[in-house]
This record gives sequence, structure tokens and C-alpha cells, in this order.
Amino acid sequence: MTEQASSTTASSAEQTKTPAEFFKDWSFEHWAYLHGKPKASAKFKTIPEDFVVTENLGFELTGSGENLFLLIEKTELNTGQVCEYLAKFFNRRLRDIGYAGLKDKQSVSRQWFSIQMNVTQDIDLTTLSTENIKLISHTRHIKKLKIGALKSNHFDILLKDITDVIDTIGRLEQIKTQGVPNYFGLQRFGFKGNNLNWADRMSSGEDIKNRKIKGFALSASRSYIFNEVVNERLKQNIFTQPVNGDVFILTGSNSYFSQDVDDEIIKRLQENDIQISAPLFGKGEFATKGQVLELESEIAGQQANWQKMLVDNGLKQERRSILLKPEDLTWQVKGNDLLVSFDLPTGCFATSVLRECVDFIQEYS
Repeated sequence: MTEQASSTTASSAEQTKTPAEFFKDWSFEHWAYLHGKPKASAKFKTIPEDFVVTENLGFELTGSGENLFLLIEKTELNTGQVCEYLAKFFNRRLRDIGYAGLKDKQSVSRQWFSIQMNVTQDIDLTTLSTENIKLISHTRHIKKLKIGALKSNHFDILLKDITDVIDTIGRLEQIKTQGVPNYFGLQRFGFKGNNLNWADRMSSGEDIKNRKIKGFALSASRSYIFNEVVNERLKQNIFTQPVNGDVFILTGSNSYFSQDVDDEIIKRLQENDIQISAPLFGKGEFATKGQVLELESEIAGQQANWQKMLVDNGLKQERRSILLKPEDLTWQVKGNDLLVSFDLPTGCFATSVLRECVDFIQEYS
């Protein structure tokens, strides 16, 4: 999910009109850890095969309909580049190509795409594959594939030359039972946080006509506010413990509710039936109360221009779990390397799991 970094591209004419203060390097090192900062370091994504991700749609394809679904294995290409290739190959508009989410360029990604076409049209797919695009399977379906229409992503990640394998395994054991903070990964914010520079420019009144860059800016600013709330809860030791005024989200859904903390709430949290949430800012009031409302309001208020920008662009108030528990987390020791495998719900970041394991230099592509 590193394609957010692509938003750093802009015309030189646009850049020359922009004040220098909107071009700064953002630091994210202040975001707290649940299990403490890792002692060990490791090499991460030195080659695409070190980071393998496979989509799990979570629903059955009908085998008929006006949408051709392709399961493609892509290497060293971002999702947008594959969409452009498919549009050209099938002689379709770019908007006729559907996908569920962005995948890392510096990876081997097995990802679903859909192409709208006549139900009677028979397409020769024998020449579709290239050096970086491999067609794994194809079928028909009645609906176009839309953003977020995934159950989960499966990751197989090789961490190389780990300086303390024993410490890293101990951390993986903690993560398996306790989870990690559900931070948005650094990819969301672009190279050195440049998507947030775009957010500053937009919120200061600049008319950004590039829809992709505009989307990156909105997404990054919203995600940054969320991460800041998670960080503050960790610092105040109210990350794993609920407090009155909290809003709880049903695990595996977008439904949430508010209720005073009692034995039932504690039990449901322990059973992972519900999770503590933080805001994805937009139009509407915060659902929290008391101490939690004060915390969230104060942090969001530090980015008042972003708040107005998000509301003006039609985003609505939502909630997101502050805790992320990888499913089916396993690991294999290979000398000083570790092959780590797990599943994450759509919208969650593998790098947010790995940052609690080892210290690594974030790769951008």
C-alpha cells in the first residue's frame, strides 16, 4: 500500500506558485508503541519477493455477468499502472476497470481486477500476461469490483538479517495475543509526509485540480488525525482499558455504539467481540463523551483547517478500531531471517504490525 507516495508528483507550474512552508519533511517517530520500541533491526523489502500479498475477496463470484474478473499477480507495478495496462489491452475507459484496494509496487501482489464488457463478448486472454503481469485465473461476475470490497489480505513477509531474532520472536508472541495499534501506515502519508503538504495547501485555499492528488490529501489528513488520537491514548495509558465516554465498534463491521463501561463491556472486549474506536473525522459530531471527547476534540482542533477541508469535501464522521489483531499469525526462523505470515482486514497496514517487531527503514515506491 505504498502508492500514496505517488502523489508527490505535480507540475512545476503548480509548485512555483506554492509557499515554501508547504514543502516540509514530516516526522512520525513520536507515535508510541504498544510493546515498546523494538530492540532489533532488520532489512525489509530488499526485493519484491520479500513482500507477498494475496487478496481474499470473501464472496463467491457468480461465473456470469457483464464484469470480467481477473486474478493477476503483479510484480514491481502499482495498481494504477495495471489498471492503465488493462484499459489499453481491453480498449476500455480507465473508469471501467475495478479494483478493491491499492497494493505495494515493491511487492509480489495477487490482486483482483474487474473489466466491464458485454456478456456475449468472448475475449482472447492468451496475450494478456507480461514480464510483470501474470494472469492466474479469470471468471465473470454480475457486479463491478469496488474499493474496499475485500474480506482480508494475506501477507508473507521476509525480514532479513535480524539483529536479535529471539527478541523479535518474543514480540511476535505478544502481538499474537495482544495485537498492535491500528495506525495507518507511513505509506498513507507519502514520501516524507508529502501528502500532508498537499493537505496544507488544499486547506489554505489552493485549488488542486488533480483528483488523485486531492484524494491523497484528504485521506492522509484524516488518517493523521486518527493516528494522533491513537498515540495520545497510548501515552495516557487508556489504549487497552476502556473509559466512560468511549465508543465501541463491533469487530468486523462499521457499526458502533456508546455505553458506559461495565462487566459486559469488559467481557466483550476480552472476547474481541467489540473494540475501542477513534474518529475518522468528517461532518457530524463526535460520538464520544467526557474525557474521551475532550481528547479527540483537542487533537482534531490542532488541525482546524483540515477539519473544515474534510467537511467541505463531503466526508462524514466515522469510527475505526484503535487495536489491530492479525489473524493466523505464524513465523518461520531461517537463520537470521524470519518469514512472517498473517491476515489483515481490508484497510489495515502490514507495516503497522511489523513496526512493533523490528526497527526497519520504511521503503517507498
